Amino acid sequence: MTTNARKVSGDGMDAEFFNFSPKGDYRLRLTVEVVKRADLSDNLQPLSVENMTEDVEVYETNTELNSGTLCYTVDGWRKFMSDNHLEFGHMLHFTYVTSQKKIVLNDVTSI
Repeated sequence: MTTNARKVSGDGMDAEFFNFSPKGDYRLRLTVEVVKRADLSDNLQPLSVENMTEDVEVYETNTELNSGTLCYTVDGWRKFMSDNHLEFGHMLHFTYVTSQKKIVLNDVTSI
């Protein structure tokens, strides 16, 4: 499984790994950092998502407006939540792996 991000000199971010933790919801809005690292603003493309048993599925990405702000989402997110027995409101702890353009689910915590 993927290692955690670590701070490095320069821009303060690890070039390979980026951690983020959204609440479980009917959609996954991608963070600005993931959008940047995946080059989604220039070219919408599929992203791989790895669950905690290391199964990988590929999901399309989409855009949506949220209060006038352009957001990037993962299509089919309800299926991922259901397939992995995740509940709305769980905290989902992911790492984005830049070189693989892959989101890895590392941990889930209940609220």
